[in-house]
Amino acid sequence: MTISERIVRTTSQQLLPGMTCLDEWQLRMQATLNFATCFSKEQVARLAWDVTTHHFAGLIGVVMHLSPQRILRQAASLSQGDMDYLMVDLVLNGELLCVTPFGEVTARSGDILLLDLLQESAVCIERPASILSWILPRAAWLEEPSALHGQVINHRQPAARLLGVHLKELIACSDTLHANDVAFYGEESTHLLVRALSQTLGSGTQHEKEHPLLGRLCLYIERHLHDRSLSPLALSQRFGLARASLYRLFEPMGGVAGYIRKRRLIRARRYLLEPRYRHLRISQVADQCGLEAASFSRLFVQAFGLPPRQVRELCLSAKTLPFEEEADIQRAHLGWFRQL
Repeated sequence: MTISERIVRTTSQQLLPGMTCLDEWQLRMQATLNFATCFSKEQVARLAWDVTTHHFAGLIGVVMHLSPQRILRQAASLSQGDMDYLMVDLVLNGELLCVTPFGEVTARSGDILLLDLLQESAVCIERPASILSWILPRAAWLEEPSALHGQVINHRQPAARLLGVHLKELIACSDTLHANDVAFYGEESTHLLVRALSQTLGSGTQHEKEHPLLGRLCLYIERHLHDRSLSPLALSQRFGLARASLYRLFEPMGGVAGYIRKRRLIRARRYLLEPRYRHLRISQVADQCGLEAASFSRLFVQAFGLPPRQVRELCLSAKTLPFEEEADIQRAHLGWFRQL
């Protein structure tokens, strides 16, 4: 991957032919991580952006200079695409007000905001802001990261200070890295992010106090996806929870049954893409992910737009997996996300 393929810049000063500033920005946000955006009339008139995206072979860094707006992950969009990532936002300048089903938090300059892209959120930018966002695959985390959604690490904490320096310097030298360096520093930076954030947020956070079971429930689900007896009823009995309480906990994530099904389908997709699982038949992939072979293909197509067999064939032939129709402007970014 050349530097021009690895580092992509877009700006409101260079629009695509025939596109208005608003149309292009909304299309770009939808095409990459399926974000919706919302503006007042005054904000539309002042809309501007300068975004540079860096691919580090398993880690993606995005430097964003944005005008005021709201950036949304809504319930309707959570079922679209494969957003199996955690976003780590380092606020460089300005302020972010983040609203999740668990409450409101404010991240200011130097703070770090964490967002689980499988859950609802609204990030409000009232004044121009600069953000350094890092996108990590869920599989990189030592434990299920759902409970980190909407957490803020204050800029005075050692983790925010040390990670801030490291991540800014990684971006600063990005265009000087050779191919082997890119993979090495991407992997090491991912480990640093995960370990530092897990250490800092491992105990006593407000989110964990309010929802002490959510992280344990998600981790239990992840470890038992192969078990077909895994169900809302089984979880209620295993954790001593009323069904209504369980449903309330998972409501922001599309419901408990929907969450289990999505996690199973994402694991099945991973099995189909990884060479070490090529020996498994499609029915065996379904079985190992706790899915019925008879309904597996239909559910997989609903989730990802392609049947399982075609996904495997495309992977084996080393072709890029086609996504729906966001076409040319973000094709490189979509390819990057599939490599995470």
